[in-house]
Amino acid sequence: MKYPRLWSRLYNTPLAIGFDKLRVIEGVFRKHLDAEHFSEPHAALNTFSKKDRPFYALSDGGVAVIPVQGTLVQRVSGLDAESGLTSYSAIGAQIREALTDNQVQAILMEIDSPGGEVAGLFDLADTIYQARGIKPVWAIANESAYSAAYAIASAAERIVMPRTAGIGSIGVVAMHMDQSAKDAKQGIVYTPVFAGDRKVDGSEHFPLSPEAKTTLQTEVDRLYEIFVATVSRNRGIDEAAVRATEAGWLNPDDAMAAGLADDVATFAETLAALERHIASQPTPRKKRKSNMEETQEADLNATVDADALKAEGHKDGLQDGQQTERQRIAAILGAPEAEGRTALAQSLALETDLDAESALKVLSSAPEQVPAQPVGLLGAAMATVENPNVGADTPETEEDTAVEAMTARALSSLGHNAKKGA
Repeated sequence: MKYPRLWSRLYNTPLAIGFDKLRVIEGVFRKHLDAEHFSEPHAALNTFSKKDRPFYALSDGGVAVIPVQGTLVQRVSGLDAESGLTSYSAIGAQIREALTDNQVQAILMEIDSPGGEVAGLFDLADTIYQARGIKPVWAIANESAYSAAYAIASAAERIVMPRTAGIGSIGVVAMHMDQSAKDAKQGIVYTPVFAGDRKVDGSEHFPLSPEAKTTLQTEVDRLYEIFVATVSRNRGIDEAAVRATEAGWLNPDDAMAAGLADDVATFAETLAALERHIASQPTPRKKRKSNMEETQEADLNATVDADALKAEGHKDGLQDGQQTERQRIAAILGAPEAEGRTALAQSLALETDLDAESALKVLSSAPEQVPAQPVGLLGAAMATVENPNVGADTPETEEDTAVEAMTARALSSLGHNAKKGA
């Protein structure tokens, strides 16, 4: 079969596209089935390029205008020359770029599309829906937003339509092409040899079997439910209201009555309204936190809460070791030996691992009046240890080393080590 990849994207696969446009695309495809000049697109076309990802326009008021036009596909295809294609990957890339562009204050999707493939559609709709929490995202059906195109529009905060525009076609369709009669006319007989009863379901060389039709219908129904649920979530309306449209095309009045659109205005009026909207905002929207950021914030809050409980002496929040440590500190700071030796008592209680008995022995042997000198452990150490040679010109690293050495010697003379991190 010629062009199997294009064939598989058009037949036996559910599509979210207006049926009239589907017939146009099929006509283009079938016209070239036997033509020599029509070639399968090269694999390189499936990667991002400037053609696949055009730059968005930026208005003077900071609105990025992202075009959503033509037939919508997950990736580019060789059919774009005659039927016009826009890929979901390109639209998503422009959305993400606009969200990180400091010059962009809001996004306006200008939509003129009959819809397209289901593959990749709902992931893009989710991306746009989440973007609403970062920057304002509006959509205008200028002049059509049908099927997949409406799924994209519905993800915006606001949908606007000019007077002659149309939206809707919220449905899913799949086509099967049976060319067995053509094969017979040409004297061609296909005899598949296969394993697995369903292996050749949907082959264009055989009529569609009842089992194959049931399978295809089941998948169409499944994707339709996703489509309905997506629109219901995006627009904040009941799923029954979405199904009630029966995949019909709606004019502006009917669309607003059904809750599927918000206003009637031209493109210029919509752009101006969005610029006024962002100008009226007091502060830029903050980026929506990811699940990981929310988890980290929850852990931080839990730590802060635990520290608060500890500081207040909340008994239920203290472990046995913490309770013992509190008792040790209280015994040192509250002892009679600490009177007149406050700085030394605080150093021994908070900066060493000395038990209360040893700390009280040190306090009792120290003079009550401590000369003016650095507070804390450093002051206590300097009372009994020869001062290091530290001057104004001594490098900071050397000074730190000298202080650490002096502190270590002071505690060593007492038979103890300083606390880690003290």
